[in-house]
Amino acid sequence: MITPTPDFWKVFKETNGALSTAEAIAIMNIAAQAPKGIAMEMGVHKGKSLISSIYGLNYDRTFVLVEPEFKDIDWYDKVKELADSIEINTNSYICEADYSINVIPQYDNYAWVFSDAGSHSDDLPMQEVKMLEDRIISGGIIAFHDVFSQFVKQTEAYEYLLSTGKFEKIEINWQEIFDYVAEHNLEEGNNSWHLYPELPHPPNFVGALRRKWIL
Repeated sequence: MITPTPDFWKVFKETNGALSTAEAIAIMNIAAQAPKGIAMEMGVHKGKSLISSIYGLNYDRTFVLVEPEFKDIDWYDKVKELADSIEINTNSYICEADYSINVIPQYDNYAWVFSDAGSHSDDLPMQEVKMLEDRIISGGIIAFHDVFSQFVKQTEAYEYLLSTGKFEKIEINWQEIFDYVAEHNLEEGNNSWHLYPELPHPPNFVGALRRKWIL
């Protein structure tokens, strides 16, 4: 299991965003399985999940960052600075200050996609996956945040891709992750979830699917 350095956790915890340390570990270990190809994050926000993906990805790649708030150039500059601060590979970043459904058709051969765009309460997640299902390469991975939670639209999008027969579920060893988080008290200082005491702690609302090999 990939586990980050203390320096990573310092940066992670100082970054705003509703992502638990358990979810970050899950993301980086899923991303480590992605083949070569284009990466994309839909809904970058402040970059908390982005740096988790970067930590796990094995190859230099073009990384498309989709976030309408990037219309504020200072917003993008801060996210890019954050990405550079934990850079492991030499990625080439493309900033897309637009909505995901406008950006997805501009690229092809997606090897890693992280879905966290919009409010999760409308039809956007389903629109996204229907545009992506044949643009993700064999062995490519799409990961979802806020899946299996109160945001049912994310779960519906995940289940749709499974129903096509083109994707298979990636198993996440949550118990191993939870044990590691507890052993190292990693959620201490990660305040983004403390506003939601009714949720499991730490939250584990991440799921991922792999595109089956195309014969």
